[in-house]
Amino acid sequence: MATPTTVYINGRQRKRLFQRARWRKTSFSEELRAALDFYLDLPPDFDDKAFAALVREANASMDRSIAKLDETLAFLEKFREAKA
Repeated sequence: MATPTTVYINGRQRKRLFQRARWRKTSFSEELRAALDFYLDLPPDFDDKAFAALVREANASMDRSIAKLDETLAFLEKFREAKA
């Protein structure tokens, strides 16, 4: 059971929580509880800098994959046009 608690957040955090609640059709409080649960489920020794580096690497890898797919699509389009 949830209990009332006073938490001070900045205006940007408040706005983003309300936006997310609207998007997910939940309440501000549910979004705040979900964020807290996410944080509390992280291991106590969680290294946010290492995680951020991993995310950057994953994004770079995804960008390379997308570029290769774009190249392949362009090649196939030229091939198709040559056959027509």
